[in-house]
Amino acid sequence: MNSSDDSFDSLFPPGALKGVIAHEASESLKARSAPEDRKVWQVSELLEHLNDILYLEYGKVWIEGEVSSLSIPPSGHHYFTLKDDAACLRSVLFKNQARLLNFTVSEGQKILCLGRLNIYGPRGDLQVIAETLEPWGEGRLRIALEKLKKRLAAEGLFDLEKKKDLPRCPENIFVISSPTGAALRDFIKTAGDRFPCAVIKVCPSSVQGESAPEELVDAIDLAESLAGTNDIIVITRGGGSLEDLWAFNDEKVVRRIHVCKVPIISAVGHEVDFTLCDLAADVRAATPTAAAHVALPATQELMQEAASLETRLLKAFEHRLFYLRQQLASLALMLKDPRRSITEKRLRLDDIERRIVSSIRYMMDACSERNRFLYQRLLGNSPSRIVDAETKRLESLGSRLSNSISSVLNGKRSMFNALTGKLEAVSPLACLARGYSLVYDAEGCLVRCASDVKIHDRIRIVPEKGEIICEVVETDDKRCFFRDETSHDDEKV
Repeated sequence: MNSSDDSFDSLFPPGALKGVIAHEASESLKARSAPEDRKVWQVSELLEHLNDILYLEYGKVWIEGEVSSLSIPPSGHHYFTLKDDAACLRSVLFKNQARLLNFTVSEGQKILCLGRLNIYGPRGDLQVIAETLEPWGEGRLRIALEKLKKRLAAEGLFDLEKKKDLPRCPENIFVISSPTGAALRDFIKTAGDRFPCAVIKVCPSSVQGESAPEELVDAIDLAESLAGTNDIIVITRGGGSLEDLWAFNDEKVVRRIHVCKVPIISAVGHEVDFTLCDLAADVRAATPTAAAHVALPATQELMQEAASLETRLLKAFEHRLFYLRQQLASLALMLKDPRRSITEKRLRLDDIERRIVSSIRYMMDACSERNRFLYQRLLGNSPSRIVDAETKRLESLGSRLSNSISSVLNGKRSMFNALTGKLEAVSPLACLARGYSLVYDAEGCLVRCASDVKIHDRIRIVPEKGEIICEVVETDDKRCFFRDETSHDDEKV
């Protein structure tokens, strides 16, 4: 930033840092370069700007150092100093982040610290606000190992359902190990004791160092190319530190073990040691000696198993022989003299013949009896007899019907004559025949008294025959006068 061309603003397009603190800081630098426009900073304001610049410039950084002046007050925060041979830097790890650590921070421990730089205003000290801590050395390797383990497990390299079964008595055992190591000697000795006739083939490989992973992969390739369908591979070495066993945590070795078609036993280190090869292999053995016990059966055990199988086979044979003898005796009892069997069959045939003849005779007698019964019924139901009976019945019914009709007609006729006489006795026509007449007004209503009509009203008089149209000339309650206005012939008067 010695010139305007090399200023902080020149690193970005025009206006890109407008409103950004770093831009303000560059403006402050310009202000200091111009004495007439000198800017005076407050200490707190300057430290705040410097913190912004540190965050913009560095962000989060990894710092390696040794822990010193460690202090953990009741609040749970970790206050310490990171130092090396030439400098030191104050640091703080707050309680919430400290709870996430998988190790205990101790005085003098070399660690890796991830955090951001910050200037603490009250003292003006530069410090690191840590977000996480990691131990250096073996701790760092363990963290890397856990990350690799999670990633490979997510890919399914350690799934139990993908493990292959070991053959009971392998024909060849390919041992991948250091040819001068104690692990190979322990495995060969134990295998010889357990199964002297075992065929062991050594595939030499480095088990430690930078070249070990490549040599282990090459040895697995060689063993797989030579192995048959009834062979196994054993990868083994003695115990050691995590760094010593790191070749067996190499990703290439783990993936090669996973895809190997020959069953693999992993016997790396002692019981407390743990590698990713143990998870990828089909079977894990705690030690090389344990690998020999897993790979090969003991001769004594095989002999005992063979003796047990022999005993079981003899018992099964004896049981089967006894069963067959009983079955043979049972069949012999069932087998009879053929002449006796023929005699029995003849007697049975005669009995069946007699039963058939008796059955036929019984059926014939039953059929004859049924025929006689049906014949009698047929005679009783002859059509001529039925016709004669129905004819007589029809004649009787006809005579009864004629008598009934005559009787009903006579009764109805007598009833009609009686009713006619009663009707004529009360008929109004009989009154008309005696000289009475009916009088109707103009509206056709029957006139019952003189007050029902008025003078000049037209009335109609109905005698027994014809009718008379008249006009009222005078009315009286007791008398009624009218004149005839219409002349009628003799038939109408």
